[in-house]
Amino acid sequence: MDEVKQPAEPPVLAPDPWDFTRRLAIATLGLFLAIMTIHILHHGKPILEPLFIAVFIGYLLLPVYQWLSKHGVSGLLGSVFILVAIIGALFGLGAMVFNSLEHVAQKLPQYEERLDEIVNDVVEGYTGDPKKRTFHIRELPFFKEKGVAERTRAALQAVLGTFLDFFTWAAITLLYLLFLIAEKFTLPRRLTLAFGTEEGQRVMEVVGTINRAISEYIAVKTFISIMAGALSLIVLWYFDVDFFIMWSILIFLLNFIPYLGSWVAVGFPIVLSFVQLGVVGGLWVAGLLIAIQVALGNFIEPKLAGRKLGVSPLLILLSLSFWGLLWGIVGMILAVPLLVIVKIILDNIKETKPIATLMSNL
Repeated sequence: MDEVKQPAEPPVLAPDPWDFTRRLAIATLGLFLAIMTIHILHHGKPILEPLFIAVFIGYLLLPVYQWLSKHGVSGLLGSVFILVAIIGALFGLGAMVFNSLEHVAQKLPQYEERLDEIVNDVVEGYTGDPKKRTFHIRELPFFKEKGVAERTRAALQAVLGTFLDFFTWAAITLLYLLFLIAEKFTLPRRLTLAFGTEEGQRVMEVVGTINRAISEYIAVKTFISIMAGALSLIVLWYFDVDFFIMWSILIFLLNFIPYLGSWVAVGFPIVLSFVQLGVVGGLWVAGLLIAIQVALGNFIEPKLAGRKLGVSPLLILLSLSFWGLLWGIVGMILAVPLLVIVKIILDNIKETKPIATLMSNL
């Protein structure tokens, strides 16, 4: 009988030393580029931070611009209309913050008296002795030390200085935004002239993918933030919590920071509600605000956003930590859009496509 021929084993291919050297060079250059980028971001913060925020605001206002275009207000006129609206909103926000600080100073004695009463009620309930109601916040060592008034005045001056710096920063951001809007109309033609028709179209396709991903993320996040701010406003207004408009605006803004921002924002009105309304009222406010955050963050937002971002949640947390350490709250707001941009760029380069796959939430 003829012997059964075994199938021939596939030949073992020798590793290509040039391919290994090329990958090693790419990894080394990538690490060097990452270090240089972090260094530039850290030292170039005064210039780059307003620019990045201007880009973020541009994405935020893109639906408004498209709506105005559909209704016959497009081009330069639409851009001017949007900029005027932003400036008006900033001045309104500034006036509200100053009025709130003035009201805080007026209400401090009431908060102090209410806090004394709450602590004394707890002490009496624990000991059963009405004579133990002797707590006064002014008797704490901090308030007995000399220089408290000077330190408080210095703190208020620092807040005022920060607020004025914010308006300077906002003016620079608006200037960047104005020039970014102007650049939008001529960028495709310049890319075609610089890289040729085919390569220019490829770059525009990558830019279009980035625009769609960021626009979808910001649209969902803006809707959820508006819902969080509006529902919180209703709760705080119903229980007559002081500065309820300011707290709801803060909840709207900080909700753009994934996972952490909205919980930090609701913490302030919850603490104030316990001081102002007592334990029962504070529990009602806390329960309703927490329920709003849980419903929006755990049920509604995931259904709206789905898996559109396609980025690992662990990477989102690491990105929040990195950008928060680098640029503070502004960095945490920009963390997710910047992470999505990096992933899309890596996904469109042959050598870095495996890194983009590792970053995905598959």
